[in-house]
Amino acid sequence: MDKLLSEVLEIAQELFDEEQLSAPIPRVAPDEMRQRVDLSLASTGIPVDDVMARMRAVVRVTPRTSSRRFFNQLYAGRLEIASAAEMLTGLLNVSMYTYKIAGPMILIENEIIARMCRFAGFPNGFGIAVPGGSMANLVGMMLGRNRAMPNLRNNGADGRRLTYYLSQEGHYSVVKNAGILGTGRANVRLIATDELGRMRVDALEAAIEKDLEAGAVPCAVIATAGTTVLGEFDPLRAIAAVTQKHGIWLHVDGAYGGTLLLHPAARQKLDGLELADSLTWDAHKLMGIPLMCSMLLTRQRGQLSANFQETADYLFQADDYKLNPGTRSLQCGRRNDAFKLWAAWLNLGDEGWATRIEKQLHMARYAAARVQRETKMTLCQDPASTNVCFSVEGANSKQVCGALHDSGKALIGYGEVRGEQVFRLVTVNGHTEEQDIDRLFDDILAASGL
Repeated sequence: MDKLLSEVLEIAQELFDEEQLSAPIPRVAPDEMRQRVDLSLASTGIPVDDVMARMRAVVRVTPRTSSRRFFNQLYAGRLEIASAAEMLTGLLNVSMYTYKIAGPMILIENEIIARMCRFAGFPNGFGIAVPGGSMANLVGMMLGRNRAMPNLRNNGADGRRLTYYLSQEGHYSVVKNAGILGTGRANVRLIATDELGRMRVDALEAAIEKDLEAGAVPCAVIATAGTTVLGEFDPLRAIAAVTQKHGIWLHVDGAYGGTLLLHPAARQKLDGLELADSLTWDAHKLMGIPLMCSMLLTRQRGQLSANFQETADYLFQADDYKLNPGTRSLQCGRRNDAFKLWAAWLNLGDEGWATRIEKQLHMARYAAARVQRETKMTLCQDPASTNVCFSVEGANSKQVCGALHDSGKALIGYGEVRGEQVFRLVTVNGHTEEQDIDRLFDDILAASGL
């Protein structure tokens, strides 16, 4: 093991050195990749040294999401202390269902949950780490469904139509989850948005009233705090007034934008969150924690155990539900995703998070200003968070993004805004500097023939 750890450190150091150079990483086509790196498995094993050599080769050709040329997703960069904790997590290899098995890691998760609940405005709240924002949304939707139809968990549905409400800019996981929950994908009402891409409250109220008149059972409204393309925020306080009026569960998908709660000024974008029933918050996005690190928080304690707890005497043999997360989890075996977030929070503190977020927001503002200075570029709208969407005159965003990827100059994505395909730049990497933004725009202009 000592020898393996030494070799892993060598590979890691090579990766770090290459990232510091921010060198281009040209795209490798799948067929070429198979030729370049032997990925095949066989009935006969190979020596450990050969395995390590192949692992080193794979690392060298894997896209570098911590490179300052990576602007493609809602996660990027690396918090070094969190990565160190992540490596130790794999070596410890504990499952997060009981204190008996995981010891202090359960207390750490509870500490993280309590801190996040405090920022969310859930003083009596609780929660749990889940494997991704889509899964957190699934849990929130299930909690709403079970409250709307209390006998469903034990007896199944009674034949009435169950409905959910999501803005047209909301995350696709909500529709997928409706299929998983058995309520039906067709029963997710996609609510119209305003000119900035935020849910229209009048359209939401009209959709709920129509379903109630038809005898349907509204299960939950899923409001979005940080839409995928524009990074916009639904009006939570106004939406909460509608859900409270009709007694409907309000789940907030803050997978992306929830982290703005840690910024003294930007947290106003989530005004009214304290009225929601549940919240998705991904620490692996703006907070820079290694994948995965997602939290599902509830405003009221006991909601999760009331909907998930089952008897398992072979497992829950000591302590109470607070120390046995398996009693409030969709999973039995569950990875420890709290340790790395705890390590980062220890290192940064609340003030450090605010400083990090301010830099990310500054980079978005800087990028938007660059767009506005370019005569051939048009900004879709002022960035609400770290998403900057823009078009380039005469350029096909998909083709330009592909050309930049093929050359290795940058990884940047595109999306649709008001019927037009545009560039989507995301400034979530905490190590991004202004010169990195300028270099990206120079590359975009060159690839566009301008």
